Amino acid sequence: MKRWFLIGAVLGTFTPIVGSGLAFLLWQRTELIAFGVYLQGIKIGGMKVADARRILELKQPFPSSFTLSVTNQGKVVRRVRIEELGIKPNFDETLKNTFQIGRRNSLKASLQEFLAAWRKGIHLPLSCDFDERNARQILKQIAQSLDCPPQRALVEWQKGTFVIIPSKEGSKVAIERTLKVWKEHFRQGQWRTLSLVVTKIQPEVATEDVASIDGVVGQATTYFRTSERNRSHNIRLAASKLDHVLIRPGETISFNEIVGPRTFRRGFLIARVLSQGQFTVDFGGGVCQVAGTLYLAALRAGMEIVQRHRHSRPVAYLPPGLDATVNFGSLDLKLRNPFETPLYLRTFVRGGRLTVLVLGKQQGVTYKILRRRQKSKGYSVVVWRLKLENEFVKERELVSSDIYPLAVHVSQVRKKKQISQKPQPFSSSGTDGIPFIKPEESTSPKPTSPEPQSTKPASFEPESTDQKFSEPTSP
Repeated sequence: MKRWFLIGAVLGTFTPIVGSGLAFLLWQRTELIAFGVYLQGIKIGGMKVADARRILELKQPFPSSFTLSVTNQGKVVRRVRIEELGIKPNFDETLKNTFQIGRRNSLKASLQEFLAAWRKGIHLPLSCDFDERNARQILKQIAQSLDCPPQRALVEWQKGTFVIIPSKEGSKVAIERTLKVWKEHFRQGQWRTLSLVVTKIQPEVATEDVASIDGVVGQATTYFRTSERNRSHNIRLAASKLDHVLIRPGETISFNEIVGPRTFRRGFLIARVLSQGQFTVDFGGGVCQVAGTLYLAALRAGMEIVQRHRHSRPVAYLPPGLDATVNFGSLDLKLRNPFETPLYLRTFVRGGRLTVLVLGKQQGVTYKILRRRQKSKGYSVVVWRLKLENEFVKERELVSSDIYPLAVHVSQVRKKKQISQKPQPFSSSGTDGIPFIKPEESTSPKPTSPEPQSTKPASFEPESTDQKFSEPTSP
């Protein structure tokens, strides 16, 4: 008797469960939507899909006129009518997803979902479609007002000193990513407020990149004839390419990469150039003077000279041994920053004067340049660089040894331009007081009472090469 009682109790306990399970399996084979399902507030549970569609089309749960909000970081940036986006209800996709409630791949998950809908009800939104072409056009219009390019940090000359202008982040509406987010919103029926995806753009040079700069560590000035209008234009244009160039620690810069090809399309004009010892004309005439001025400033700043080439004959604007010729694609000037702090280039053109400054963190060290002529079949000159601390020579470096052909005597070239030999910070001449040691005076460079180079600019306010494209005027 006891055994039959236990069997009866077990069957009595599990019969409802078994019965419910069988009923659920039988329902899965029908065409009915799960009981307790609501779509856009309309009860469609227990209906066939076709019947549910007729009910939805009859009751029209979709607004015929509505204005939705486009937001950025919670702030409304534009209001758009549903007609502008071409928003339409997608009954087929919505009912297809609704029919899958209780019909998942997992039997356990399906039963749990079915019972939840039956007991508590499931409320679903109505999925919608929209016109992507119209949406993309609207996003482009929004981007025109929201997009903001980043502003790099600058080192400017203001009221007789250098001032750091802080950098600013930029922003840009990510149109394709925004459309992807909107698709998901429309699929879930949550389209009354649409958010934008806006990406931040970091500036090329941040404020912290130039924070250590506190003065001039190297400088050079050369002169040119403003009467040669095309050449003056090319000098201004090339100098503008070097202006505000940041050289990070250990970085090597290329003059040709920065200035680029010297072509008419890039703004360069035909002017006098020196090629294979002869003067001719070509696009970009005068660019070598910018390269030579940069080279001399880099020497005085202690930069490492990675690559440099002399001219085929001496030039008028720089002493032999201190010039640098460049030709895009073949001859380049490459300079490396050997310091642990960044360097920063500034170029200024006023009248017929070109000045290149190398800014950086002052280390209490100056560099002095010495030239020594050697006996040779041509004009031979050796350039040394001395590193001075407290006016004492700490290091001595052989920079270059050049031999120029004697087709034209050097003195004839130098007489074309009267250049002062006295150093004048920030407004000095082409040679800037570089000593010249004759062979009979010394066989090794030993400077006597060297004058440390000043790093304080003069009182005049230089003309920035930001205004470089105006035609040069006579001095």
